[in-house]
Amino acid sequence: MALRIEYVTPYGITCESAYCVVVNARCIREDDVYPVDYNGKIYASESAYNNGSSAIGGFNGRFELDVAAAKTQYNIIKQCYLDLKTEDGFTDGVDC
Repeated sequence: MALRIEYVTPYGITCESAYCVVVNARCIREDDVYPVDYNGKIYASESAYNNGSSAIGGFNGRFELDVAAAKTQYNIIKQCYLDLKTEDGFTDGVDC
């Protein structure tokens, strides 16, 4: 699972099909709330990711875990991607 976006590096290089991958998610219960912190890497393209190239950027996010009786509640990584798609720069992302 990944998200494809247009990404401009800090050096001004535009990657039209950058590949965003969540690499870490953690949830630590705080009273009756379940906050999830996640981070990920951005690669120049899917082939760069598949070939083991270095990431060109990264991202961090945080949201409250959805514990409703829905299918996505069991897939924390999917919930990370759903949250990421609400953040600036990722709203036009395409699921891969």
